[in-house]
Amino acid sequence: MRTSNFCHAGNIGDVWAAIPVMREFYRKTEKKIILYLKKDVPAKYYDDANHPTKNKDGQLVSLNEKGIEMMKPLLLAQPFIEDVRIWTDEKINIDLDRIRESDVGMPGLSINRWYFYTWPDLNCDLSEVWLYVPDTEVDYAKGKIMITRSERYRNEKLNYEFLKPYEDECLFCGTMREYNNFCMTYDLNIRKFHIDNFLQLAQAIKQCKFHITNQTQAFQLSEGQKIPRILETCTYAPNCIPIGKNAHDTLSQYGLEYAFHELYGHGAEYIAEQEKSLLDKKKAESVVINE
Repeated sequence: MRTSNFCHAGNIGDVWAAIPVMREFYRKTEKKIILYLKKDVPAKYYDDANHPTKNKDGQLVSLNEKGIEMMKPLLLAQPFIEDVRIWTDEKINIDLDRIRESDVGMPGLSINRWYFYTWPDLNCDLSEVWLYVPDTEVDYAKGKIMITRSERYRNEKLNYEFLKPYEDECLFCGTMREYNNFCMTYDLNIRKFHIDNFLQLAQAIKQCKFHITNQTQAFQLSEGQKIPRILETCTYAPNCIPIGKNAHDTLSQYGLEYAFHELYGHGAEYIAEQEKSLLDKKKAESVVINE
């Protein structure tokens, strides 16, 4: 079987975002991909950024060995990927890290399209499903609302206290620090979802009612499957863009809550309530002025 060697230094979300371009490469060449991932490459984010991926010395890196092992099951499930290996100076045909040497609009625009700007011949349709996730008989999140929220790339104007009536229907997936931060900040008591690898997370997202997330790697897992999704957009690095049906991105509290209620199934009722509340407020203000 003909193969081609690809290489990536991460982050995890950047690797997921490169799946469409690798898939298109296979479609055009019929060559399966051996994907080499570089571990322990130093990572630099914005000042005071907190990221859970670190090396054995506690330094920030794009990918570590544990993360790579967690990624393998999902990557190997892709029909066009022959194998996933840690890079040890093998010859590479396509180095996906070239996006960091090219003018791709970083840190803005769309991570997925950064690869198209570097390899324009591999441009493809992002409105269709581009991530293959096999079904499982395990009930991870059927009928649940999945939540992922990292400590980076947040929109601090948004407030999730409105989820209080839906606590029993929500599952949070992330580090313990992310989970505790979310629950304590918004006074929520929701269940934490544990995963052994990212295939399990992708399968849980595939089963869920819908997915709420900020610009974390998990966004790519719902985006690639076109699962109903809500994205909390970060204004200083807006590089995730939902495309296709049932896709919502938001910058405001009203937009966030409307998207939630729309995907939950009562968006029209929510709008009617908001309009009534606004009308009542205007009437009250009018009474005060007249007095």
